[in-house]
Amino acid sequence: MIAELDVENAGGKAAGLARLVRLGLPVPPAVVLPVGAELDDPDAVVARLGEPLAVRSSAVAEDRADRSFAGQYETVLGVGAAGLPAAVERVRGGTARADAYGDGGGVAVIIQREVRATRAGVAFSRDPVSGRDVLLVECAFGGGEAVVSGTVTPDRFVVDGHRIHASVAGELRTLRDDEVLRIAELVRIAECGFAAPVDVEFCWDGRELWLVQCRPITTL
Repeated sequence: MIAELDVENAGGKAAGLARLVRLGLPVPPAVVLPVGAELDDPDAVVARLGEPLAVRSSAVAEDRADRSFAGQYETVLGVGAAGLPAAVERVRGGTARADAYGDGGGVAVIIQREVRATRAGVAFSRDPVSGRDVLLVECAFGGGEAVVSGTVTPDRFVVDGHRIHASVAGELRTLRDDEVLRIAELVRIAECGFAAPVDVEFCWDGRELWLVQCRPITTL
């Protein structure tokens, strides 16, 4: 399971998740295939984590302080035991976008219990554009891919101390004030643990809040 990982073997994304686990923050159960390691027993992985699974890249050059590679690598969702080897190879093969970006390192693979999200988004511990010391939360209904890729207009919440300024995109608001403050609390803990401003991807499965990625804010 994710616990203590070396960036050079497990990549930046997996190392970031491991740090969240050490901080006691809610991360879905996962295992990591280090760079060059083979998937020996897919059935054992599924027995350990359950189904469905999300299979994601963790490149050595990914989620560093100076470059994030966000959206450049492949993610495969809804994976079961039968499709796990092919999903691992697909993710490990990278993409043309990542090759063009020029990563210069190997790719580890994160195999993680997939969260069937009802709401998801991203939170920044500092304004990534202006650098202001406010916390920004963007959230939309459904999975987080649309928010991260910019294909939907999310609700936007600015947390300044205990004050919340909300800009709601649709008819229904995605987050209550107490939920916004809960996300802000976890993101502040992550920021302290990383000793740097961070952006954190989060999702709800209808009952619980999960953190699924954390990386330094490179725009600062």
